[in-house]
Amino acid sequence: MNIPHHFSIATLITSLLLISCGGGEAAATVTDSAEQTGEPTLSATDTIAAMVADCEDSANARAARHNETPLYERLGGQETITAFVSTLIEVHQKNDLVKPYLEGVDLEKLTTNLSDFISAGTGGTAEYKGQSVLDSHTGMGITPEIFLAAGGDIGEAMQMVGWGPDEQAELMCIILSMRDDVILK
Repeated sequence: MNIPHHFSIATLITSLLLISCGGGEAAATVTDSAEQTGEPTLSATDTIAAMVADCEDSANARAARHNETPLYERLGGQETITAFVSTLIEVHQKNDLVKPYLEGVDLEKLTTNLSDFISAGTGGTAEYKGQSVLDSHTGMGITPEIFLAAGGDIGEAMQMVGWGPDEQAELMCIILSMRDDVILK
């Protein structure tokens, strides 16, 4: 597969936001823009692969930032992470592609578990007590397109809580590292 490595995480997050939030016209704008500049229009699978490649390329820089100041601290600690998760759930509930996956879910428990999961995974002290990523997504039938739609929501929520581009990219790379436990299980 020939995936262009000139795509940046920031560009891909912006594209995801346009596609997942705007749908029709916004997605067409991204596609038209890519066609006008000669850039390839990527499938969902190829977009994910390009994002993973960018994460691999930035691994040393991300590790250096984390060693200097853990991502957990740069995200603002538990309170800000919980605010992010609450915002994310609100954004998911407005996304017609993602909303069905929240039906029948205890949103308070989801907020607690996801906040603790992010805290524990970014250098915080919270203890995550929920299911594994694989177990919690098995049977959901999440496609690459749904994964990207949820990723667009994540990008929007990160911007809404005011996280910087480095922090957004680092959290997105952590999420992308779990893609094989989420997609089509």
